[in-house]
Amino acid sequence: MGTTQRMARFIAEAKFEDIPAPAVNLAKLCLLDAVGCALYGTTRPLGKIITGVVEELGGKPVSRVLGTRIETNAVNAAMANGTLGHSEDFDDFAAGHQAVLLMPVVLALGEEQRASGKQALLSYIVGFDITTNVTHAMGEDHYGKGWHNTSSIGTLGSTAAAAKMLGLDEMQTRMAIGIGASQAAGLRGNFGTMTKPFHPGNACRAAVMAAKMAEKGYEASPDIMEHRFGYAAVYGEQMMSLANCTRHLGHPWALMGSGREVANGIRIKIWPCCGGTHGANTAITHLLKKHPVKAEEVERVDIVTTQEPSCMAPNLRWPKSGLQGKFSSWFTVASIIVDGGKLDLSSFTDEAAARPAVQDMLKRVSIVQDPEHAGRPHRARGGSHWLDLTVTLKNGERLVAARIEANNARGDTYGWETKEAVFDKFKLLAGAVLKPSQVDAALNAIMDLDKAKDVRAVVDSVIPPR
Repeated sequence: MGTTQRMARFIAEAKFEDIPAPAVNLAKLCLLDAVGCALYGTTRPLGKIITGVVEELGGKPVSRVLGTRIETNAVNAAMANGTLGHSEDFDDFAAGHQAVLLMPVVLALGEEQRASGKQALLSYIVGFDITTNVTHAMGEDHYGKGWHNTSSIGTLGSTAAAAKMLGLDEMQTRMAIGIGASQAAGLRGNFGTMTKPFHPGNACRAAVMAAKMAEKGYEASPDIMEHRFGYAAVYGEQMMSLANCTRHLGHPWALMGSGREVANGIRIKIWPCCGGTHGANTAITHLLKKHPVKAEEVERVDIVTTQEPSCMAPNLRWPKSGLQGKFSSWFTVASIIVDGGKLDLSSFTDEAAARPAVQDMLKRVSIVQDPEHAGRPHRARGGSHWLDLTVTLKNGERLVAARIEANNARGDTYGWETKEAVFDKFKLLAGAVLKPSQVDAALNAIMDLDKAKDVRAVVDSVIPPR
C-alpha cells in the first residue's frame, strides 16, 4: 500500500470515538483562538479588501464570512476566513499555522452540510494529523528554499479536513489529495505583505475545491505523494521520508503533542507577530522585568542565536511598515524597549513603526548567528534553538538574558499561562466586532462545539446583528 492510499484510508476511516478527550478540548481551544483572529481581521484594511472581493464574487449563500453578514459558497467562505484568521499573524502555530488551515474548512463545509460539531472537530483533528506528519517527514530544506510550509504543506491537511467533512470514501479521498497537491503553494518572499495571510486562505479554497471535485468524480493521480513527479519528489526534493508521512497517523494523535509530533505542543500566541520573533521577545521582556531600564538608557542590544537571523522570522532588518515589523526581531525588540515591555496590536500600526524612538532603537539592535551553529540546516529537527541577549547601557553596565529557549518562548506554549488567558485573548479580538454579551455567547458556543447538532448554529454566534 502506498503513502497516498495510507493517508486516504486514515482520513476515511477515522471516527470521533477514536479521539482522546484532551485532543478534542485542545481542538476547541485552537478553533476559538482562530475564530477570534478572523473576527479581528475584518477590521483591518486587508480584511476589508478580501470581504469586498467575496461580495463581488457572490455565490450560493450556504456559508458565511465570520464577523460579517456576507453569505456565499463554501469555497469563498473558506478562503475569506482563512485569510482573515492570519491577517495579524496572531493565530497559533505548530508545524505551520494549522488553526487557520482547518477552522475555515470545517466551518464553511459544516454550514453547507449542516454537519454536527463532532464531525467538524473530527475533521479538524484528522487534518491536523495529516499536516503535522507530512511536515515532520519533509526534508529540512523545504522552508529554507523559500516555501511557506503553512500552505505548501498545509494544503494537504486542509484537503484532508474537507474530505472528511464531505464523508468521502478512500478512493475519493485519494483523488482529493491529488487535486489538492497540485494547488499547494506559498512563498516566503511574500512575508510582510498582505499576501502571506492569503496563503492559508488559498489553501482552504484549494481544499474545499479539491474535495468537492473528487466528490463529483473528478480524477487525479491516486498516488500523488509517491509518484516520481509527485509531491514528495517535487516539494521534498528527494529528502522527504514518505514512510514518516503515515507511520504515526493517529498513533498518537498529533494534536496531543509529545515533543516529536508537535514541537513543544500547540503554541498559542501572546504577541501578534511571527513566531520567529518570540524567542527574542521573551528574552527582552524577562530582562526588562528584572531590570526596568528606559529606552534612553540603552546604548545597544546584542543577540546571539543558534539560527541564521534571516530564518528566525524571516527577519526584515529595516521594516518599512507595521506589517513588516511583525517579521523583524530587530523591530519587536526595539518596540518592547521603547514601550517599557509592551508589545501588542497597537505596536504594529504604521504610525507606531515610524516613531523616531523606535527607528533609533532599531539601529542599536544587532542579531548574529553563533559561529558554532553556522551552516546548521534550516529549522533543524530534533534540536533546540537558543539565544543570548545582552543590553549594554550608556553607563557601561551590561544586562544579560542567557540561553533563552527559542522553541519554548513565553506565549508560545499550549495553554499560554491558563486556558482563561486564551479566553481573554478571544474576548479582546472578538470585542472589536461583537457586543460583550455576544462575545460571551460565542465563546460558550465554540467551547461546546462537540455538543452542537448543527455547525450553523455555532457560526450564528459570531455574526453581528443587523
